[in-house]
Amino acid sequence: MSDLGTISGVDRGAVMRVLASIMAVSAVGFGVFTIVFGILVPAQAPHAVHNLVVASLLLVMSAPPVIAVARDPHRSIRPLVILAAVGIAGLATMGLSLTPDPFTLPFVVLVGVLWMLQSDRSDAIPPGRPSGLLLGLVLVAAAPLIVFAIGQAELQRTDHTSEHAAFYHWVETSFYAVAVLLLGLLAAVRPVAYRLAAWYGGISLALLGLGSLALSSHASAIPGPWALAAVVGAFAFIGVAEWEVRRRAPNHSAAVGETS
Repeated sequence: MSDLGTISGVDRGAVMRVLASIMAVSAVGFGVFTIVFGILVPAQAPHAVHNLVVASLLLVMSAPPVIAVARDPHRSIRPLVILAAVGIAGLATMGLSLTPDPFTLPFVVLVGVLWMLQSDRSDAIPPGRPSGLLLGLVLVAAAPLIVFAIGQAELQRTDHTSEHAAFYHWVETSFYAVAVLLLGLLAAVRPVAYRLAAWYGGISLALLGLGSLALSSHASAIPGPWALAAVVGAFAFIGVAEWEVRRRAPNHSAAVGETS
C-alpha cells in the first residue's frame, strides 16, 4: 500500500489511526457495557435479545475491522470495505425504518471519513473469483433475513410507545440482519481476501440463532426452527469459507495478509 500522504501538512495515516482508535475504544467499551448492564440490571431482562444484538454489532462486526485500521492505516482498505458493508446496512435500515439511530449514525459517518482519508483504494476488490457455494448459501439466507429486517424496521416505524422503540432496538436488529447478509455476500464474492467477513457474519448469525433459542419469549427472538437453521447455516458458511480459502490459497498468504 502506498503512502497515504498528507492533508495540509497533517499525516493521513496518523489521523486515521487516531480516529480508528477512538472508534475501537468506543465499540469495545460500549459493547462490554451493554453485556454487563444487560446482565446486572433486572429492568433490562425484556431487552435480552436486543442487548445481544447490540453487543455483537459492536464487538463482532465493528471492533475487529476498526482495530485493524488503527493498527495499520497504510494497509487498511480491506477492513474499510468490511466497515463500509456494515455502514451501508446501517444506512439502509435507518432509511427503511424512517428512524436515524443516534447510536449508529456517528459510527457510520466516521467510517465515511476514514474512507475519505484512505487515498489508495485499488485493492478494495482484489482479483479473484466468487464462490458458487458461498453465493448459494447467501441466497438461501437472503429471504428470511430480509423478511426479518423488514419486519423489525416496520416495528420501529409504527411502535411509538415501547421501550424497544425508544432505545432504537427495532432498527438496530434490522440493521444487524442486513449486515449479516452483506458480510456474507462480501465473503462469497472474494473468499480469500474477505475470509474474516465470513467469520464476522457467521458468528453474528449464530449468536442471533443461539440467543433466540435461549430467549425464545423475548422481543426479536426468531422462531425455534429458524433459529436452529440460523445456527447450522452460520457454521456451515464459516466451514465452506475456510474450505474455499484452503482450496484457493493453500499457504494462506493472501488471507493472513488481510488482517481484517
